[in-house]
Amino acid sequence: MLCLIKKMKGSCFVVSRRFVLILSIVFISGFTQGLLIPLLSILLERQGTPAYINGLSAAVLYIGVIVAAPLMEKPLRRHGYVPVISFGLLLVAVAVFAFPLLPSVLAWMVLRFIVGFGDQTLHYGSQVWVTSITPNEKLGRTMSLYGMAFGLGFALGPLAAPLVDYIDWLPFVLTGTLTVIVLVLLRRLPNEKPTDIMPEELQSAASRYRLVLASAWFTLLPGFTYGFLEATLNASFPVFATRNGYALSETSALITTFVVSSLIMQLPLGRLADHFGKRRTLITVLCIGASAFLAACFFFESYGALFAIFAFSGMALGSTYSLGVAYMTEQLPSHLLPTGNLLAGISFSLGSILGPIAGSVFVLLPPAFYFSLFVGVLFTLAYLLFRSSAKPAQIK
Repeated sequence: MLCLIKKMKGSCFVVSRRFVLILSIVFISGFTQGLLIPLLSILLERQGTPAYINGLSAAVLYIGVIVAAPLMEKPLRRHGYVPVISFGLLLVAVAVFAFPLLPSVLAWMVLRFIVGFGDQTLHYGSQVWVTSITPNEKLGRTMSLYGMAFGLGFALGPLAAPLVDYIDWLPFVLTGTLTVIVLVLLRRLPNEKPTDIMPEELQSAASRYRLVLASAWFTLLPGFTYGFLEATLNASFPVFATRNGYALSETSALITTFVVSSLIMQLPLGRLADHFGKRRTLITVLCIGASAFLAACFFFESYGALFAIFAFSGMALGSTYSLGVAYMTEQLPSHLLPTGNLLAGISFSLGSILGPIAGSVFVLLPPAFYFSLFVGVLFTLAYLLFRSSAKPAQIK
């Protein structure tokens, strides 16, 4: 960004404009998810849809993400970043415009699958593009800005949901229009492709997956953990809070506090990670977050205490995914970055699917045990990262 301010010409301007546009794409993706998840759930509830069908419909989005993930690497290497990201944006725009035209549970499941497929496609292309053009010493702050753009969109998305009470198609048209605008701007950028030559022994996708999983599996765990945490807080925590006497407004305020505090600390944590190391920073913030949720096991009956805990844990854990991607990028050679980013997306989606399932089980236990789910997951990841010993450039 400084480059854009200091120089408004030449390649420096192109790089800055490219990065700003990538952040805009990620923001729109977060905005779309942040809008659709609560809005569609509310509309299905108003239609009298059973709760389990409503939950299954929401999970279909992440199934679309997982289905898309292994299909994107080959097109990205062959066609480049702009066509792949454009395809993802086009899928999201078409699906969003179609929601008010096809008001049925089955149709919305299909459209949610398409949104998930498109989101994974545009995120995959964007992540590989960013990690490929960013020096290692700036990866922390760059990926923090990436995570901040998505988080800001995700936080603002629900604010557009009440528009449905004025005109039922308005929030969908608003989101679809923003997506189309970004798509048009993206098509004006010059296309690029991953340029690194793939070693002969890694020509098959299976061999690349095996190498990344065998040598850098621990860098995929932060993405799984953040997906697990975010999805569980959005899906099962409202049920936990309601059963323990909290009003819906209080529950929403707690989740919003977690999101907003995570945005505040994205960039500072990225800079700390660049200075002290991604692995060390990840271990530290995971231990801080686990300790905060451990306190919640004892103070869950106090709204004031929970508010402080959610703010503190959000500041610590909000950068987990972006720092995990930055750490993964350090560990892998450039020709394996598309594969690494692909597996990072799958890891996040698996966490997003498994989290609400585990959360629904822990909701049935005595209240003090609910937050122990987060404590166990976070401390386990911190321990695994502590035990990992891989160093950059070890993987060939």
